[in-house]
Amino acid sequence: MALLKDNALNRLKAARKAGRLAHAYLLTGPVGSGKEWLAMQMAAEVLETPAPSTHPDYHSVAPESKSRRIVIEQMRTMEQTLQMKPMRGHTKVAVIHDADRLQPQAANAFLKTLEEPPPGCHIFLLTALPNAILETIVSRCIAVPLRAAAGGQQTIGSPLAAALTEALLKPGGPDIASAMRFTRTFQQTTAAVREQLTRELDAELKQQMKHYRESASAKWEESRGDQIKAQAESAVVREREKLLQSAGEVLAAALRHHHLPSESSSPDIAGVAQANPPAVLLKRLAALERTRDLLARGVQEALALESGFLEMIAPHS
Repeated sequence: MALLKDNALNRLKAARKAGRLAHAYLLTGPVGSGKEWLAMQMAAEVLETPAPSTHPDYHSVAPESKSRRIVIEQMRTMEQTLQMKPMRGHTKVAVIHDADRLQPQAANAFLKTLEEPPPGCHIFLLTALPNAILETIVSRCIAVPLRAAAGGQQTIGSPLAAALTEALLKPGGPDIASAMRFTRTFQQTTAAVREQLTRELDAELKQQMKHYRESASAKWEESRGDQIKAQAESAVVREREKLLQSAGEVLAAALRHHHLPSESSSPDIAGVAQANPPAVLLKRLAALERTRDLLARGVQEALALESGFLEMIAPHS
């Protein structure tokens, strides 16, 4: 049975306290179910740090930005890193984002590590599509299925959602200027995320270079540097998807308010619903999905966002 993320965290913490924490878990669930959150909470628990992403014994891989696949070179670098002794303490954590994007060769290359991991190593594979993962991978992990919280309200209060609400409730109705302001807010938010992630990952790379100065080869350093860059870009893509999700939730919440008016709806959501008939909200949602599709197909980000958000926010009759 699928669990809420908090319940899953409590179970995993209890397993660790009892000395029964497994070496590999497959965290599954839709967007918004908390897979990334759960993996980071467990990384913080295992590594005993409040900031696991900057810990030298935290390692992760994600689909590379161009191919959107996890390739064999990434997994070989991950394996080599995990085989080295921890920089602090006696534990390491590895997180594999979008594990369904593992190339077959990359998945097969990782089987031995999954089957016989180094002592103190805990691996978390994350996916929304467990059926797309090789059975040989699935069989070596303990599955933890997650579900999103009822109501899906977790993103409505975000700053990006507030910016969209402001654009849609502009006196006189939304216009091109409203769309451009929202686009700038979105771009500034993603730029800040990119800067922060790049800074954290650069610091991680410098720490690893210092620690492995004597044992690491020049080829490993170059490969790890490339992996860090791909990791940063992939993390930005995931954060961008969360921002798009928060925008979609505003529109979906307003649509729900039309069909099931609720006193618990915020005044802003009720206002968006009042200003936008259901047919208009559906058009705005469709424009958002087209923006997602353009980004997924590799269309230049600024162009995709500007054209998509203009269509999403512009007046509709």
